[in-house]
Amino acid sequence: MTARKTVLVLPPSRLHPDARVLLETEVDVVDGAGLDDARLAAALSSARGLVGGIQRAHLDAAPLLEVIGIPGSGSDHVDVAGATERGVLVVNASGGQTAAVAEHAVGLMLSLAKRIAASDRIFHTEGRFLGREHFTGDDWPGWPHEIGGKTIGIVGFGFIGRDLARKCLLGFDMRVLVFDPFFDPDEATRLGVEPVRTLAELLPQCDVVSLHLPLSDATRNLIGEAELRAMRPTAYLVNLARGGVVDEDALLRALTEGWISGAGLDVFAEEPGPDGHPLYGLDNVVCTAHIGGWVEEAVPRLATLMAREMLTVLRGERPWRLVNPAALEVAHQAALEAAIDGARRPAAREHHTA
Repeated sequence: MTARKTVLVLPPSRLHPDARVLLETEVDVVDGAGLDDARLAAALSSARGLVGGIQRAHLDAAPLLEVIGIPGSGSDHVDVAGATERGVLVVNASGGQTAAVAEHAVGLMLSLAKRIAASDRIFHTEGRFLGREHFTGDDWPGWPHEIGGKTIGIVGFGFIGRDLARKCLLGFDMRVLVFDPFFDPDEATRLGVEPVRTLAELLPQCDVVSLHLPLSDATRNLIGEAELRAMRPTAYLVNLARGGVVDEDALLRALTEGWISGAGLDVFAEEPGPDGHPLYGLDNVVCTAHIGGWVEEAVPRLATLMAREMLTVLRGERPWRLVNPAALEVAHQAALEAAIDGARRPAAREHHTA
């Protein structure tokens, strides 16, 4: 009888009960939080799957590792490059928070345009009622606005970007521009949005620019001074991607010098951020603490998606939500070399016996 493989949950990570139930149908799950250093090292040495913040030291200690699971979409806390070098597949739960994040983007847009946060702050911090005359004129907070019929530019057209586009088209009759060099422009057109070839083409046309792309070397500080200056002075920037996609120093200047009208931020370059960060105190910024996708309904969905993808890998099959496809070639090459080596050994033993 074939021994069951083991998935180790590294502390301080916790496995959602739905993920545990699904994983334990095929593999053994070990909770690393209850292990001392020696037992944790032993568990790493036999683990075929890992969940948690995986760094190079963990990879070095886990020679049998096949898969790393992420119960979310971001992989910032995992040494993906190190995993790829070793042929270890990294899978995530992309798509599990799609509706939640898209809804949050709409919420930030509405809060900015309708001056919801600005008005609420006055009630809470000053304890007084300011009439509608406060919300007029050219200076912030100025006149509130409708978002219906306006133009939104969506940067990154994955699960979230597509759901946000649908909500903006059907719910608010918005014009939707899309920049994503990896998405088929014909398919974008079929979905009712307008694909553009460059970010520079998108920015000057939009009343709202919403970011929904992963953080990588190519996307770090993608929105910097030049991009912010290219936006309309009446436009809003919404970021639910990663803080590092935006140059925060340039954004601070853009918001205080009037290059753009406001920003809705669910993510920051440093999380948790320092107390007194200058972006926190700006009246034309709406801040939330990276909660856009973390709703009650999404958590079990994320856990189940991750577990399902991990089991797919551990069965020797190709997963759908693969963060590092280059690892497939490395793993294939390693398997091929092992098979060749295994085939040679009997021949070598025969020759030695003879």
